[in-house]
Amino acid sequence: MQTSYVPNKSSLDPACGDHQAAVSRGAIARLALNAAKWNYLGVALRIIIQLIAQIVLARLLGPAEFGYFALCFMVVGVGYVVAEMGLSSALIQNPSLNGSDVQRVWTSLFASGLLGSGLLIAFSEPLALLLGNAEAASYLRFAAVPLFIQTVASVSLALLRKSLDFKRIQFAQVTGMVIGQIFVGFALAAMLHTAWAMLIAWFVQLLISWILMFVKVRHKLTLGWPASKNRLSWFGIRALAANIANWLIENLDNLLVARFFGARSLGLYAVSYNLVRYPTNHLVTTLQAVLFPTSAAVQNDQHALRTAYLASLSLVATVTLPVFATAAIVAEPLILTLYGEEWREAIAIMQPLALAMPLHAITAVSGPLLWGVNRVGTESLLQWLVLLCFLGAMLALDLTSAVQLAWVVFAVYLARACLLAFSVARLLQLRPIEMMVCFRGPLVLSCIAGGSSAAALLLAEAHHPIGKMGLAAGIECLLFLVLFWFAPRWVLAPVLAKVLWRFSSSLPKAFASRIESIAAGGDWHADRPKI
Repeated sequence: MQTSYVPNKSSLDPACGDHQAAVSRGAIARLALNAAKWNYLGVALRIIIQLIAQIVLARLLGPAEFGYFALCFMVVGVGYVVAEMGLSSALIQNPSLNGSDVQRVWTSLFASGLLGSGLLIAFSEPLALLLGNAEAASYLRFAAVPLFIQTVASVSLALLRKSLDFKRIQFAQVTGMVIGQIFVGFALAAMLHTAWAMLIAWFVQLLISWILMFVKVRHKLTLGWPASKNRLSWFGIRALAANIANWLIENLDNLLVARFFGARSLGLYAVSYNLVRYPTNHLVTTLQAVLFPTSAAVQNDQHALRTAYLASLSLVATVTLPVFATAAIVAEPLILTLYGEEWREAIAIMQPLALAMPLHAITAVSGPLLWGVNRVGTESLLQWLVLLCFLGAMLALDLTSAVQLAWVVFAVYLARACLLAFSVARLLQLRPIEMMVCFRGPLVLSCIAGGSSAAALLLAEAHHPIGKMGLAAGIECLLFLVLFWFAPRWVLAPVLAKVLWRFSSSLPKAFASRIESIAAGGDWHADRPKI
């Protein structure tokens, strides 16, 4: 028997008295950390599955067919942004959600999903011609099905995110990826050798994930428009404006490559883009999924917001800066090892895109905090400003290759990251020194990573690409370990160390003590009492 979704009054409800503020803050912190734990466990699996699937499918299909799928993925992406109308984010942000709100959003998204899918089917041929790939028309017609499923599934996903039930989210998404991408995708690619394999696998993945998430929340599937006050539309409209600008900034380059350089160039660009973007997206969307509802729950607690933002900023910088500095330098052996000689042209494209990923991560941390405190209009304004600059650069520059476009993307991502970070710093009254501390360790690690990678390539110049990458990784890990052992505060910022210290009980005592010393703000002592 189906039951209707009824939000629980929990520690995520900020409508508690001032005397409960400290208790609520602690409860929310525990929920957020537990959610982050499950999120990152799932993300690790999804990154592995996604990379394996992309490598195998790219080898089986080739650049042109992979490019057709990338085109469909982009079109569905913008269709989803419009059809979703920012309403799933409004469900998460609203502090007092009820069953009527959920039914209203479900009805709106069901109707908009049907409308968007119908329009995609009706205009698939002229759209394919507009994008310079007439052969993609039949693929675009089928892509209307994933568009509808992704739109209606956003209700179940939003309700699980609001309650910070990321264990269920990750279980659903990982299961969908394994069945869809691995079992269905590989089998069809081996038989068909066309983009149909990836499209059908994508449909299966989305359908299974939706079913598994819905089984948990079981909101009403009946369509209706309750007479209750519509409190979500204004937030949804502003979120929609921000989402459209953000999508265009992150996908306009792919559209331009498809339109002016053809399906093969798009395939090369998409593989380079996805290779660096998938791991970054999984890292930041996982953090976003926790940071947004957590920020909404503590939106009136300035101290909690500052701590959450600085810890998140330090985390993404520590992970992404050294990793993608390495990726940019070892792009040649990486591309040749994973995809083969046929994809050599992707090397020069991948390098600027890899350098842009830490900037994307910084942006992805700033946005959810602005949304959580109901400043989505601020992000929307900044995103549109950056988009206009992007379009102006496209008109002013005479670009002749996808490589040049990739470097423009790097510049655009830099401008966007700086604007959003500055906006959050002003909102939270953060001093420049507090922001700089978050980047001190990551920049040091990036210099070590870049130098180690360059040295490894020179030392192993005549060896196999795998040997080059292995030597680079070995040198980096050794130097990182030495730095963390003798100068731990040059690796981790104190605000991040305080978060990591909560999980340090499972680490060796020497490592846990160093994390504790950073969190305590002093020098390391093995016998320091617990914080």
